[in-house]
Amino acid sequence: MAIPFTQIPDELLVPGMYEEIDNSLAGSVSDVKRALMIGTMSASGTAAAGKAVQVRSADKARKLFGNGSPAAIMAAEFLSRNTTEELYVLPIAEPDAGLKWTQSFAVSAANAAAGSVAIAINGREFSAAVSDGATASDVSSAITAAVNGEENCPVEAEVEEDSENNRISVRLVSVVKGVTGNCNTVSITSAAAGVSIIAQDAVLGTLSPEIGKPLKNLGAVRYHYIASDFSDKANLKALAAELDDRYTALRQIDGRCFVALSGELGDNDTEGTMLCDAQTVNCPHIILVPRGKSVQHPAVWAASWCAVLSRRLADDPAANTTDTGIDGLEADEFSFDDRQTMLSNGICTYRLDSAGKVLVERAVTSYTKNSDGAKDTSYLDIQVVETVSAVRTKINQEARKRFKTWKLARTEENFGAGSKVMTPGVWISFLCELYQSYFIQEVQWCQDFESYKKSIIVEIKSGSKTRLEYKHKPDLIGQFYIGAGLNQFK
Repeated sequence: MAIPFTQIPDELLVPGMYEEIDNSLAGSVSDVKRALMIGTMSASGTAAAGKAVQVRSADKARKLFGNGSPAAIMAAEFLSRNTTEELYVLPIAEPDAGLKWTQSFAVSAANAAAGSVAIAINGREFSAAVSDGATASDVSSAITAAVNGEENCPVEAEVEEDSENNRISVRLVSVVKGVTGNCNTVSITSAAAGVSIIAQDAVLGTLSPEIGKPLKNLGAVRYHYIASDFSDKANLKALAAELDDRYTALRQIDGRCFVALSGELGDNDTEGTMLCDAQTVNCPHIILVPRGKSVQHPAVWAASWCAVLSRRLADDPAANTTDTGIDGLEADEFSFDDRQTMLSNGICTYRLDSAGKVLVERAVTSYTKNSDGAKDTSYLDIQVVETVSAVRTKINQEARKRFKTWKLARTEENFGAGSKVMTPGVWISFLCELYQSYFIQEVQWCQDFESYKKSIIVEIKSGSKTRLEYKHKPDLIGQFYIGAGLNQFK
């Protein structure tokens, strides 16, 4: 047999011992798992809007995207739960013409006694001290200092004085323009005698940035796990289009994106409810997280679910994620009937343990209907699309590693031991070996080797000497979610 040397020439005459080093068959090949947070940056951020940047610390995120911005908060939430995956952030500029969410709190004080003011912003609780005899101006200044001193606080505070009407207030303003601030939940209550604080009606933020162009700027880099703070119809449509395109055969850089839904569970026809919002998505790569009416911002929910489930699925795309815990979320529990409805409509479900901790019950994709509008469960669980993608990636990686410089033959000739000639039979053997030894025995992504072997069809494209075509039907392993028994006792 002819050994294919690349460095030692056939015409070598100088005596000696020569040995080439070839690492092409050594080691293992795998993807670098990247996560991407998509959120609004504030005007104080230093990053270039619309360009993804790697982030390794919450401090860096605050400098790049602005303290308290959704982009900075998402980065901090992800890093607090997952430091294994490489984290990138796609900062989105706030809308030029948008308004910021604001809310004022009227403060009055008469014969104030020493105590404190309790402040809660999106579930984060802290306080401001009140001294004996403090005036309304003193209390307002203390509240403002406490709010502005909080790290990554999504609102900024300022004192408003109305000398004409002898009134003083604390005005809270979202750090970014747009509707994302409308999800802020703020309360300020006095625990000091003689001090009164009354909340005024909030003024809602307006407009949402468009993320379609920034998504295109991501180029050919693969982000396996994504979280987006944008749940409006237009941006979800742009997100679905980009993710679908990344899943195609010519790109193969797909990933799954977590988006939080807010509001009442509602129904399919009531605008602003989770069920109604879910109807407009229908994408196997978008995972809808049921924030509901939690006091925490949707950005926190999306980033938290992404961080925890990406760590679970990065090592094993077919892993059962039931009872995976997500620390730090404040949530209301949904009934059995509600959870059945949510799953049927492409929304993930969770349950709460005895301490109120969120435990993932079933992570599903938003894909529920085919192009004809018929119910379709082919991409029901996130593990399905994750495993399909992983199988494709592994086959491609192994083929490039083993057969990079091979020739191609239509017939099954005896080309001699050690020859680098691909034939339909060689490709069938390669698929079968990979399926049985790796997909079944090593990682348990697939099952039923005999049926798989019979499903393989390989041929050289008619009229071509460079293109091998094949079809195969991997039988994906399932998830043990339901045990149904009938106990007919006597």
